[in-house]
Amino acid sequence: MANSSSTLVETREEENAHLFVLVHGLWGSPNHMHTIERFLKDLIPSVSNEKIAILKPSSFRFWKTYDGLELNSQKIIAEIFYEIETLKQKNNYNVTKISIIGYSLGGLLSRYVIGILEEIGFFDKVEPIFFTTFATPHVGVQFFAKNIFDNTANRLGPYLFGPSGLQLFVKDTEKALRVMADPSKRYYQGLKRFQKHILLANVRNDRTVAFFTSYITEYSPFDDWRSVKIKYLKNLPEIKVGTVQTRPKFVDLTRSHVLSTEAVKTFEGNTQEDTSFLRSNRIVKILVVLVLASFFLPFWIPLVLSTSVYVSIYSMIKIRFITRPQVDKHWAKVRDTVYGSAPVDPKDAKIGEEQRNMRAKLARQESFKGDTSRMTGNAMENMLYAESRFVAKNSQFKDDEEAARGSVEAANQYEGRDDDEDDDGVDGEMTSIVSVKNNQRIVSVNIEANDSIVNTHLATLKLKDYERFPLFTPKAKLEMDEDKLYIIKSLNKLDWVKIPVYLDCWNAHDGIVSRKGPRSNARGTSTIGLWCSVLRNHLKETFVSEDQN
Repeated sequence: MANSSSTLVETREEENAHLFVLVHGLWGSPNHMHTIERFLKDLIPSVSNEKIAILKPSSFRFWKTYDGLELNSQKIIAEIFYEIETLKQKNNYNVTKISIIGYSLGGLLSRYVIGILEEIGFFDKVEPIFFTTFATPHVGVQFFAKNIFDNTANRLGPYLFGPSGLQLFVKDTEKALRVMADPSKRYYQGLKRFQKHILLANVRNDRTVAFFTSYITEYSPFDDWRSVKIKYLKNLPEIKVGTVQTRPKFVDLTRSHVLSTEAVKTFEGNTQEDTSFLRSNRIVKILVVLVLASFFLPFWIPLVLSTSVYVSIYSMIKIRFITRPQVDKHWAKVRDTVYGSAPVDPKDAKIGEEQRNMRAKLARQESFKGDTSRMTGNAMENMLYAESRFVAKNSQFKDDEEAARGSVEAANQYEGRDDDEDDDGVDGEMTSIVSVKNNQRIVSVNIEANDSIVNTHLATLKLKDYERFPLFTPKAKLEMDEDKLYIIKSLNKLDWVKIPVYLDCWNAHDGIVSRKGPRSNARGTSTIGLWCSVLRNHLKETFVSEDQN
């Protein structure tokens, strides 16, 4: 096999490759990034001068996500290096560009990874292109409501998720999130090198990562949901996911606004197409929540919390003794082989192949640890949902009832656009197919229409003048400590494309990446498709520039 592989490499001409690294979040696995991977594979190669390669690291999956930013980032980097070597050995691909996409905690891990890569000189050989985060707590985690639940969560939360929990709540001794936002540090310097910085933030229904922290702002403008009128970017093209037709849910913050007292009385809510029966039927929804509460509160929540505490203690002890990847030494080897004249180390090539096989196995079937960590994540999210219904200051079932009212009509009208807008006819024929299974289209998208409309709205998504956002009022400003204000001010000096997203679903944190597959959340899937056009347009510009040179 080794001889056959070597012969294949010798006879195949070397090609440059663009490596996309997809980093999952807390309790997660590489499978959570499947929908994003599918879009990248199908929509990016046609506008790229390089071969597209995708890596979904698996070495920090499930309960290992408790092990903190440093150890898990070192593991991710080791996987990146092994994959670069394997791509060279098996495909004769020379990785010349890299993009990193992080989901939830994965976004923070990605920034830590970038800092280490900057320090060892990785970007002197590999050009950084895209950095994207989906629902990432850049500013940390904090609950701001003045009630028992939020106060308890702020006190206990840092100790429930191992070293990662301390860092997420900015309670660790090193204050890693603040250090990572320091312009003089390697993390920030490495992040600045990326050509495009993009973030997507849920404005609602994300109980895990609040809008303020994923959008990197000190404002929380969607708390009084009954009086908020959501407006979307105009004329967003339709996408078909399975049998559902929908539109991407990019929110236009320059037009979304607070309704007057009179307007609130007749407001039917921010309806969307394809709202589930559970959310549209108030009685069923109340019964389901009550059943969940009766089960979770006395039995499941204590079990999950005790398990999480046990794993946290184990993680804090484990990281003191575990052997860490020697990323600086590994990079020196990669620099001499892949980017030099020496042959790839056969041992590294073997490890790289074994890791590929492991990732493929995980994609087919997760382990018992995966099942337990996934159940823990779901339980935590459900507990936060119950809290928002019964404890928080705005907890009324009426909120969801109004948001779902008229959903049957909306399903036929594709109310992703506003009623007062003209459709400019960009829908047309679905020209691209994403994910073909059993000769059936899973997702169909007019990618050229997406590319065009994203260019039209890019200036709005890059706005930094909050005075242009009617919802960003003094009343919506949160009281934050000095660390969080520093992080916000520092990170906002970067040139971001910020995409606020509204998904009318039970769990928008799940939906924003459609982590159960494209059909699990059609609106989230369509949002990923439009995000891809931000990448495509940038690569098109690069494509033309490189051809001219």
